[in-house]
Amino acid sequence: MRGTFLSRINNFVSSCTGKSNLTSKTMSPIKTFVFLDLETTGLPHLEHNLTKITELCAVSVQADHIELGVFPRVHNKLNLCFNPHKMISPDSTEITGLSNDLLEHQALFCKNVVEMLTKWLEMNRKPICLVAHNGNRFDFPILRREIESTCSSLPEDLLCIDSLAAFRDLDRSEEVVQTTPKEVVQTTPKEIPFELDDGFDELLVQAVEEYERSQKLSPAEVQKINETTPHKQIVGRAGGEDARVPPRKQPSQRKCFSSYKLQDVYSRVTCKEALNAHEAEGDVVMLITCAAVYGERFVAYANEKSKKFSEMPMMKPGRKIGT
Repeated sequence: MRGTFLSRINNFVSSCTGKSNLTSKTMSPIKTFVFLDLETTGLPHLEHNLTKITELCAVSVQADHIELGVFPRVHNKLNLCFNPHKMISPDSTEITGLSNDLLEHQALFCKNVVEMLTKWLEMNRKPICLVAHNGNRFDFPILRREIESTCSSLPEDLLCIDSLAAFRDLDRSEEVVQTTPKEVVQTTPKEIPFELDDGFDELLVQAVEEYERSQKLSPAEVQKINETTPHKQIVGRAGGEDARVPPRKQPSQRKCFSSYKLQDVYSRVTCKEALNAHEAEGDVVMLITCAAVYGERFVAYANEKSKKFSEMPMMKPGRKIGT
């Protein structure tokens, strides 16, 4: 009944505006995340937005497995290298380890690749959401341009989310729990029976303490203590702070980290060194791990903020990438 109602609304909106405003993510939560990373011939702004893909790694993971907070055991992987038919920049070769010589006999990024990628995506439960770190300004525009050049397309209902924006927004929205000092509970001492309240116990304790001190100190030190005027004892207020203790700094209300490079996020959330940085498969592994650490919060964010991949701006010469 609900599906029929939404379908009618979609038809009405389509007839009025020429497009549908109700996406698949509105109707159902994301079932599969496809973590994606691209290696390229160079940086788009240094190549007049004519950058080509040299390697593509995609790993599909069930969304409910990400929510568990551990690296998923069940995942499907697709890793492809391409001959870009374009010179790879020396910096890119140094970073990725891929050169024109190594890729000489690899296939071009062509229509067959897009068809294979589409069939691979269809093996997973829908809705499907692509995840790439800095995807809005790198992976998604470049991938869209490569697919467009083959005169083909990926499924219309495919979603996408930029994990860099996700991790940053999730950190900024997380309130730091402030711990307040526990109040000192003052209890009224029980009344001492009058037959025991003769002061003898206090005198006995004092005598024992003086005896113990005299056994540890020399006679000269004992005499000095006896001749010294006692100082007034400084007693802190119950539940308060001693005047000699500096005031405690209040924790900041929000987390704020300076770097959201993938390797920095990975090191921060796992306390481990980044592994195989700038190799497509290694970057994807780090990305999945980070998403799993954020767990349910990452999944909820993706369900709220994801967009259709087909609506992402593609890379075009003469236009700033991601716009």
